[in-house]
Amino acid sequence: MKKPQLCEWLYQEGGPIVRYLMARESGVSSNGDSAEILDDLLTSSRVLYWLDCLTGRTGFKDIHGSHDTCFENALGKLTQYGLRRGVGVFDRKCAPYLTWLERSIDQKKRSVLFVFQQAIVAAWLAVGGYLSEPAVRDFVLERLRVIDNFVKERDFSIYLDKSKCKNFPKALDKYPLIDPGLYIDGNFALPWIHDIFAFRALQTHTKDDVTSERIGHVISYVLDRRYQQFHEGYGLVLTRKNRYNVMGWDVLLPRYDGLHTSKARMGCVVQRAELMSHFTAARSHGWFLENYDMLLGFESKSGRYLLPKHFVGEMKSKYFVTGGHMGLGENRRRITGREVESTYWMMRILGNAK
Repeated sequence: MKKPQLCEWLYQEGGPIVRYLMARESGVSSNGDSAEILDDLLTSSRVLYWLDCLTGRTGFKDIHGSHDTCFENALGKLTQYGLRRGVGVFDRKCAPYLTWLERSIDQKKRSVLFVFQQAIVAAWLAVGGYLSEPAVRDFVLERLRVIDNFVKERDFSIYLDKSKCKNFPKALDKYPLIDPGLYIDGNFALPWIHDIFAFRALQTHTKDDVTSERIGHVISYVLDRRYQQFHEGYGLVLTRKNRYNVMGWDVLLPRYDGLHTSKARMGCVVQRAELMSHFTAARSHGWFLENYDMLLGFESKSGRYLLPKHFVGEMKSKYFVTGGHMGLGENRRRITGREVESTYWMMRILGNAK
């Protein structure tokens, strides 16, 4: 099938989420009224569920965690469904987080975990269409500046010798220690996966040469083999005297020269491929081209796609950024439902790759 035919097929066969996405992204509405399509979306059980998961609470564990009620998963999911600023119920649900971010900017002492919390909120508000808000835009631009200042030097020496640390806990011995010089005043100089989602939104919203160049530096850095050989999850950060936390939330790429091929990592291969397909440097890289060819292999004789179930997983209490919530509300017990979701994701990747 050609793209217009696939779009039409998705619109006809998909449920309210896929129909809304096709109307929004491809202009396919088959004489459907846009207000009716949006109403069908907002009254669908999956959207109502995820809207309810946005509790408005802003503690660290309310923002970051694997539970569906954590902000990063709930807003990640709703933006995946196509909801953006300007939809009344979505704006009301996002308001407490925007207020928290605005107020948090003035906090003088910031730990790396606090900046991580801010980065999550800013990133998903950016994806949700709030980059015109000064707090969101300024924070994302500052994250980009901080990361670019480090990665543009192509320095991959990020770890310290733990043997020189007093009272280092034996239970954490398997993790490398990240140089505290990389998170002075909490400003973590390495990109979190949430930052990449934010930069994807930023490059669409802010088209200037400096921003584009900085984003290019970040993407080139994570595509470097030396980055992909970092410890999975980066390692440990020192958060207080003799207190260490596992940092995590790196941008490791499934099947990078044979690396990161566990089932858990492969579970985010479609999400990572779609995310990275938005960046020029990634689209021409061997990692993307290899995965692109691999995913094309799941095309059926009909011209549609049927991906392995764990490539587009949908489970409770999983992290959105690791591919745990790729479902689009279709009945996955039916081949057609799986085919609709698989074809939608492949169309996103194909559309960016060309």
